[in-house]
Amino acid sequence: MLHPPSSAAAELWAQRPVVLTFFSSWCTTCASSQAALSELARSYRDRVVFVGVAGADQADEVQDYLRAHRVEYPVVLDDQQTIWRSYAVREPPAVVLVAKGGALLRGWPGGLDASTLDQRLRELVLADQP
Repeated sequence: MLHPPSSAAAELWAQRPVVLTFFSSWCTTCASSQAALSELARSYRDRVVFVGVAGADQADEVQDYLRAHRVEYPVVLDDQQTIWRSYAVREPPAVVLVAKGGALLRGWPGGLDASTLDQRLRELVLADQP
């Protein structure tokens, strides 16, 4: 599901931490890691919000990517790369972890694999939760 960017981001991280995944439809590294990211998003769905941020791309190509890779979490099209710039993302992939309340916890230019992200979520976000 492709959404236009909005200022509702604060609502996302008011209750839960947020993982922002920055990608483009033409990014082969993004495509190869998408299934594992989607699985991780499913396993954390009640505790962490995942949001994809597509940039440097066309809406129809992003829609094709979302269908082909069965991306089940919300995705925004950042066609002006405003969100990308605000997190200093220059090229895909990249992953950013935002704490509950909106504080930036950590960013990974070049992305990271799902098992490492899982470990970081456990360390940085979920350690103090039951």
